[in-house]
Amino acid sequence: MRCSRTSWSRRPRPSWLRSFPSPKTVSAWDRFGAIGYEVKLGSSDEVRFPPALRRAIHDLNSGPFIRFLERLSGIDHLLPDPRLAGGGIHLSRRGDHLGIHADFNWHEGLQAHRRLNLLIYLSPHWQEGYGGELELWDTTGTRRIRTVEPLFNRAVVFTTRSDTFHGHPNHWAAPEGVYRQSIALYYYTTQRPADEQREAHGTLYKGYNA
Repeated sequence: MRCSRTSWSRRPRPSWLRSFPSPKTVSAWDRFGAIGYEVKLGSSDEVRFPPALRRAIHDLNSGPFIRFLERLSGIDHLLPDPRLAGGGIHLSRRGDHLGIHADFNWHEGLQAHRRLNLLIYLSPHWQEGYGGELELWDTTGTRRIRTVEPLFNRAVVFTTRSDTFHGHPNHWAAPEGVYRQSIALYYYTTQRPADEQREAHGTLYKGYNA
């Protein structure tokens, strides 16, 4: 797993953060409620996003940014996903969590392999004790190797394979009304190294699928 992270927490808050939908915006969200595996709100339907947030996602799927990701990751010929399958925007309320898992490895609509994840955290009030830290585990899914706090405006980029285990099993424990907010975008290639190829699969949760 190759991982890069950065934070620009001193910069002014962009307009797309101010317009991030709240949990009360019912039309904006799909709800995921598999306790122990995935409890969160998410949406990949960009037509329901506020305009500023939609523009930000378009920029992150643009040619200049894709070329930046190729240089950063060393993976050539990256493809963005205009369908935002599994991605888009995510929000965790008090008690929400995401179990340790490996992501789906094949995008049927693009006919392409999932290669890279980009997560941007938009929780300006995060502090120690709120939980929700991203955990990166070894390829056996038995040992945590890195923890990343979801600091405001922190971007995390990591390569993904069928044995790239990660999640935030530490439940979100912020006070009511303070949410774990993020943008999640995934990038693909039509080919991948032979030693990384596996049969197409969905999300693999530790303790359930793997």
